[in-house]
Amino acid sequence: MELLSTVRSEGADLALLAAELDIPTVAGLQHQGDVSVLPAAMAEADHRTPATPVPAAGVAVVRGEAGGHTHLLLASGDVRYDARDGAADDITLGSLVVGDGATAWLDHPEHGNTGIAPGRYVLRRKRELAPRVLDPGARRKREQARKLARKQEARERAAREEAAREQAWSAPVRFVAD
Repeated sequence: MELLSTVRSEGADLALLAAELDIPTVAGLQHQGDVSVLPAAMAEADHRTPATPVPAAGVAVVRGEAGGHTHLLLASGDVRYDARDGAADDITLGSLVVGDGATAWLDHPEHGNTGIAPGRYVLRRKRELAPRVLDPGARRKREQARKLARKQEARERAAREEAAREQAWSAPVRFVAD
């Protein structure tokens, strides 16, 4: 798989290279590895109008920690991106605007390239969640609490049914003559 970042050279038109590599350009929600590209309408509260043009060398959206595989944002035309300086647990990476007639690409050695059509977007990191590991004591307590809740619910249901039966039996009975 060839990547835009490996075949581009100074002054090369990325749009022509992308056409040769047959990279799809998408205007909607898309994912590339651990990066999500959301249309701003889906994350309006997180979108800030960016002012910084994406340079020819691209912008590292997420730097690879272990293997050095970086998600690189590349552009052809008027593409602006501002990274979000947020808290460490903030999953929003930044805001992106791809101007009319322009295209942006996310480039990654393992995931290939994805094209981003004109529009407003929010880039987010996907959060990986590890399964909760419970020690046997915690698991036993959780099961006991569930069993107790089921017993309590059964008692309450039986009490409601008994009250309904008593109400039905205590209703006045009228005899009607023929």
